[in-house]
Amino acid sequence: MEERESNKRGINLLDLPDGCLSHILSLTSPFYVLRSSLVCKFFHSIAKSDLVWEKFLPSDFHPIIQHSSASPSKKHIVLHLCRSFILLEDGHKSFSLDKWTGKKCYMLGARELTLAFSDNSRCWRWKPLPESRFPEVAELLGVAELHITGRISTQLLSPNTTYHMYFSFMLGAWSRGFEVSPVKVFVSRIATNGAYLGGSSSYDTSKSFYLKAPENDEMFDDVEGEEAFEHRRDSGHRWIKIDMGKYFNRVDDNVAALEMTLMGTEVSLHKSGLIIHGIEILPLD
Repeated sequence: MEERESNKRGINLLDLPDGCLSHILSLTSPFYVLRSSLVCKFFHSIAKSDLVWEKFLPSDFHPIIQHSSASPSKKHIVLHLCRSFILLEDGHKSFSLDKWTGKKCYMLGARELTLAFSDNSRCWRWKPLPESRFPEVAELLGVAELHITGRISTQLLSPNTTYHMYFSFMLGAWSRGFEVSPVKVFVSRIATNGAYLGGSSSYDTSKSFYLKAPENDEMFDDVEGEEAFEHRRDSGHRWIKIDMGKYFNRVDDNVAALEMTLMGTEVSLHKSGLIIHGIEILPLD
């Protein structure tokens, strides 16, 4: 009778071995572990264990963390990556972890992107900017044809995760051309043999955005969809973001890399004053 009553009450979570509790917490997220440690003294001691925090570190974290001066404690490393970022590739790429899911986040700085005419000092200028996480940003001095691309290997991303790509920029006070015509953005998939994957699913449907609000609202009529001026602003910063597209990173896909593209190809239209921060690749789920 007592055994039956015990089965009705179920198992008390706190009666489980420490190793089992550590494993359970490691299956959640950094945010949940911290929250649990605040509401329960028992979880507070379990949450200090490296067995919990090492599960949030990607399998390739050793070559990544060796570039960081963060504490060797796995908890401190995870919290550092959730709250901030570390710079890779000579400071041209950043890496962090999403605090809600523990999944990988990247940002490609302007130096990691391919910019048409970037070697022409009359078209582009490289300069430091206090608002940027990177040593340099790219400032557009003047081009007729704008073409910006960035690539990232899908192996760097967390598996079975939907990612969104965002173009991060600001406009100088003397910017021109971007209020006259929209730019197009899209994400292409590149196969392991280096070829673009063909068919209608080779990239997200291209989107059009005005980087600067047009003076005449009627100009929006030429842009399909509601994303014509759907900008997001980085919290606490002047950087503006536009959604370039998304990709679900399946582990069994024949996709080696993603290529993010922004194009403004109206040759007769002079464009200037665009300041490029980079392209951010963030997990959605």
